[in-house]
Amino acid sequence: MEYFLTQLINGLAIGSIYALLSVGYSVIYSILNLINFAHGDLCMVGVFVCMAVISSTGNVWLALVVACLFGGVLGLAVEELAYKPVRTASRAAPFVSAVGVAMIMRGIAQVIWGSSMQSFPQIMPFGVYHIGNVSISGLAVNICVIAAVIMILVTLFLEKTRMGLSIKCVSQNIQTSYLMGIQVNRVIGVVYAFGAAIGVLGMIFYATYYQSVFIAMGFAATVKAFTAALMGGLGNLYAAFAGGIILGLIEAIGAGFISSGYRDAIAYGVLILVLLMKPTGIFGTKKAEKV
Repeated sequence: MEYFLTQLINGLAIGSIYALLSVGYSVIYSILNLINFAHGDLCMVGVFVCMAVISSTGNVWLALVVACLFGGVLGLAVEELAYKPVRTASRAAPFVSAVGVAMIMRGIAQVIWGSSMQSFPQIMPFGVYHIGNVSISGLAVNICVIAAVIMILVTLFLEKTRMGLSIKCVSQNIQTSYLMGIQVNRVIGVVYAFGAAIGVLGMIFYATYYQSVFIAMGFAATVKAFTAALMGGLGNLYAAFAGGIILGLIEAIGAGFISSGYRDAIAYGVLILVLLMKPTGIFGTKKAEKV
């Protein structure tokens, strides 16, 4: 029982990381139906920026703020330069553009920081909490709590601010939003910046949890974020967050009770079963086609 509870906490921690990554991924899809394959590599660049600021200043809070702001600005720039020009093109064009942007950012990051794996600095306590016979990682608890707080803040932003309500309107119908006087292009830019900033924070937690940072982590994060969003319900912010938690729990329990070597295979196997039974995801709903 103690081992199960330990794996459960670990699953919630890694699931919280996947949840933050998938939220930024899903919020873009909810508006443009664009699968942003550059999301993970953009977040990876943000992690290297965070590490560079920590190395030069030693200030963790400053590093987190700078990394998230950098990710937001980079996300906005990518939208303006790579996605906006092909927004109304064929469905293949945004996909190719996203993959191209991912390759460019990965190449630039490799030139600047190299291709070898590097150790990520400790930015939060790694202590252990003891509850009876159960040992709980302090890092895992901190990640879970921070992810929950971030999701609460995101919910308040979407429900209580003018920009948040505009985002919800645009996600429902872009053309009607134009007619209502909403500055759609501005809203879409905010969505890209907003999603990128949250994703960078999630990727920083990813690097902190595994105590390492490397160029290929962007691709791995993209796959996990996409999987979490699909499992919960692609295009639904809260379903994507729940999908990330579920994915993390599946991986942790599968690795703990079957084999760590089959962790990904178990997670993707469960995803296939979910999609076979409910193609829209666990919490997703089928949208009516607009004609």
